Amino acid sequence: MNDYTDFMRASLRLAICQLLYAAPSYTLNDIDLKKSLSLRGQSVSTDILRSNLHWLHEQSLLLAAQSPDFWVVTLTATGGDVVNGLTTVPNVARPEPR
Repeated sequence: MNDYTDFMRASLRLAICQLLYAAPSYTLNDIDLKKSLSLRGQSVSTDILRSNLHWLHEQSLLLAAQSPDFWVVTLTATGGDVVNGLTTVPNVARPEPR
């Protein structure tokens, strides 16, 4: 991959965690998450979103429950630490200071 693609992927992963952090119970389904990303100017296909959700799940930043029609994802405590800049994870963008 090139630097721009890596940058965009890392930014998308942070945005997913930020949206989950702001959600009630830190939980969203992938359909609502996709719409929320689009409203932020980060439109992605379902396949790309789910691929990144799977990757974030493997890194223990979120929990993903999968069904044929949709996924339900919940931010973990480690994912919350990433959102707040308390920990860093390779290939996830670091949030800007507030």
